[in-house]
Amino acid sequence: MRRAVALLLLLMLGAPAAVAEDGSEPAAKTESGAVAVVAAIYKTYTDNHHDDPGPAGIAGVYSKRLQALIDKDEAETPAGEVGRMDWDPFVDGQDWEVTGLKISQIYQSGGEARVRAVFANFGEPRNIIFNLVREDGKWRIDDIAETLKPRWTMSKILTDAPDALPDEKRD
Repeated sequence: MRRAVALLLLLMLGAPAAVAEDGSEPAAKTESGAVAVVAAIYKTYTDNHHDDPGPAGIAGVYSKRLQALIDKDEAETPAGEVGRMDWDPFVDGQDWEVTGLKISQIYQSGGEARVRAVFANFGEPRNIIFNLVREDGKWRIDDIAETLKPRWTMSKILTDAPDALPDEKRD
């Protein structure tokens, strides 16, 4: 719980400093605020992989659009059941052991940015793209997508889009 509160506080302050790949020192000051937001989230996974960071449920991480989709999914999910996203999108799994984390900005124009997180989770490669938007003066995650097979896009899963899981075999 303390970690969740600390992350929320960091995100509310606009995540002013990113962390180095190993989490030991601040990253270069040339990194964008969008990179800093994603780096702050992953810091909760790499500092102590036994604690549940829970950023998926922290208010203020997601854009208004994506948060509305998450809230709708939660409202439609029967008590005691899991929603459409039954894994943690930040690690592309239910459990994690994040190694080799590299976070980089791949695009930024005006109020939109795209950030890539490349890492291994229990030795399995991950390549996750974050689409971020500026809302109320802060960067917010507007979508998350895994680009390695099996690919997925969070907003499409939450809206039951037919191409949400393009590598999944259909009957």
